[in-house]
Amino acid sequence: MSTPDTARTGDPDTAGTGDPAAGPGAHKGNKVAYAVIGLLVAVCAVGWAIIVGFSEGRPGITPEVISFQLADHSVRVHYQISKPKGDDVRCALVAYATDHSELGRAEVTVPPGTGSVERHQELPTSSRATSVTVNDCRVG
Repeated sequence: MSTPDTARTGDPDTAGTGDPAAGPGAHKGNKVAYAVIGLLVAVCAVGWAIIVGFSEGRPGITPEVISFQLADHSVRVHYQISKPKGDDVRCALVAYATDHSELGRAEVTVPPGTGSVERHQELPTSSRATSVTVNDCRVG
């Protein structure tokens, strides 16, 4: 006994499609589309993982501003940098204005043989700053 769809075409592969011209290979286009979409998703996921991995900086280096005191043309920064003992690490102390423009910058170095340092440093600025960060830490 045949269903109404197979009665028209005589082909069970096209049953339910309502398209008498559809043959056995009619759904191969969907498989190709799904494969292309899957490939694009995989490429995007790998790209995102790479971006996130590099944006986090070098693992094991942890800079932190503990406190800071503002003056009209300087900032006194109390900061800590933790790192692996064998690495020579350089970081930037950066003072910012309310509009996020950079007012002052100084490079600080933590030599090999030291795992963590806590320091105070006076950072000259072009005008009164509103915030300070320790960032751009790198080995070398």
